[in-house]
Amino acid sequence: MDLILSAVDILMRWDVALALLAGSVGGVLIGAIPGVGPAVAIAILLPATFSMDPIVGLTVLLGIYGSSMYGGAIPAILINTPGTAVNALTTYDGYPMTARGEPRRALSLAYSASFFGGIFSVICLILFAPVLAKIAPMFGSREIFLAALLGLILVVVAHRGHALIAGALACFGIFLQTIGLEPVKYTQRYTFGQDFLGGGINLIVVVLGLFAISQAFVLLTDEDEKVRMTRLRGGMFQGLRELTRHPRVAGVSATFGVLMGMVPGVGEFTAQFISYTYAQKTSKRPQDFGNGSSEGLIAAETANNAVPAAAMVPLLALGIPGEALTAMMLSVFYVHNVVPGPGLFQNDMDFVVALYLALLVLNVLVLVF
Repeated sequence: MDLILSAVDILMRWDVALALLAGSVGGVLIGAIPGVGPAVAIAILLPATFSMDPIVGLTVLLGIYGSSMYGGAIPAILINTPGTAVNALTTYDGYPMTARGEPRRALSLAYSASFFGGIFSVICLILFAPVLAKIAPMFGSREIFLAALLGLILVVVAHRGHALIAGALACFGIFLQTIGLEPVKYTQRYTFGQDFLGGGINLIVVVLGLFAISQAFVLLTDEDEKVRMTRLRGGMFQGLRELTRHPRVAGVSATFGVLMGMVPGVGEFTAQFISYTYAQKTSKRPQDFGNGSSEGLIAAETANNAVPAAAMVPLLALGIPGEALTAMMLSVFYVHNVVPGPGLFQNDMDFVVALYLALLVLNVLVLVF
């Protein structure tokens, strides 16, 4: 209890509160613009955070990181274009709901599921952070490989009736990831002498290109039709009630998000596909998945919003960033002489809990906004 009170005292400052508000609201707006994404925003803000207190700078970056996935669900549901790469799976069931006149229901359900996933993961991490800090070092390269392999297998399994196509596209995705400089001896692979391919193929560009450009061509080639305004059904608070009817899917998806977030290099995609596949396999109506299933939307949004808080465990406990965004946050720690590692949990546990409480408040602010 003293630890939590000490953490609250760290957060009860006007500059921290302002940073939290700016990060949470700004993250939603940035996430809702396809092609921008949190990585660009964090890269721009990163130099400015060097002159701030560690808790203030990290709160801004955490706000953007944690709330961008909320914002990314908006275009994914309304125009079938994911705002961020990790919202690609949201289009599967979110956009079909919009097409049949239920965008309010889809948005409400996505935000309710995201809120539950975020709150669940933060509470778990506040309670079990010291234990998780001891477990995280046990994940070596073999475990990370097996987790990634499981994600690839689940990509194929989740596409019922299209397993061959899904497998071929998964292999094509692996090939795209091999382009550029390989990380061991820095030899060039499939660059064909082109310098711009040295950095590889950007995942965000590929995902947005596949979804946004394909949707643009569909709209371009379709015949013009007389516009008919669809009667909008469902209320903005309907999702909160509907979420309570699927506690098993929400709980399991949030758990997968926490576990996958703890493993460096795994993250949102694997958590999403595991959760989505689980929800589909255990659903009484698996045929609805991909056609506007509320369970599918809950699984995708709960899992990816449970990851950010969990991704802070390997960052804080081991100093190992899981991906580009947490790598940027790591630089803020070092600039302020805060060294992540086991010592941080032993000597500055109140600082760690303050960061998790900031994520807790962040989810509330985003839901209200």
